[in-house]
Parts: sequence; structure tokens; C-alpha cells
Amino acid sequence: MENFQEKLAQLPTEIKRAWSVGFVFVKENDHYWHFPARQWSEQQIQDYFFERFGKTSTFKLYPELKLKHLIVKDMPALLVVVPYEPRKESI
Repeated sequence: MENFQEKLAQLPTEIKRAWSVGFVFVKENDHYWHFPARQWSEQQIQDYFFERFGKTSTFKLYPELKLKHLIVKDMPALLVVVPYEPRKESI
């Protein structure tokens, strides 16, 4: 089973260059698509994919990459990437 970073490495450069906060990027089989999700909560994004695929999902954060990976249950070929800006810890 490929890990998230291996899957990212296989994405076309054009896709990675287009990453922007406020958008959700999806690789579904060999089809790439994205949509705006400005000011959507994690729950709203999860609800969108539940409505589309009828499957639950969980987020895994990669703050060092400034990316969130939405893992949709029983759909390992679906790659969902959400760029985000990690909040700085207040001291």
C-alpha cells in the first residue's frame, strides 16, 4: 500500500503547482479535478465526499507539507488533498 507522500510524488507537477488554500484537489483513478472550498470546514468537505460516494472519511494532517489528506473509507485509489495554512502556536 502506497503512503501519502509516495502518492504525492506521482502527481503531475502542474497539479502540485496549482495547489492553493481554499481548494480541494482530487485524483480519482486517472482523472484529476478540483473545486473551490473557501471557508469550508473539515466537516463540510467530509460531507461533500459522503454525499458523492456514500463513504465516511477522516483527515490526516501533514503540517510540514501544509497539506491535509482526506482518507475516504474503502476507496484507496481516491486521493484527496487539501492545502492549508497551519496555525502558528501562540506563545
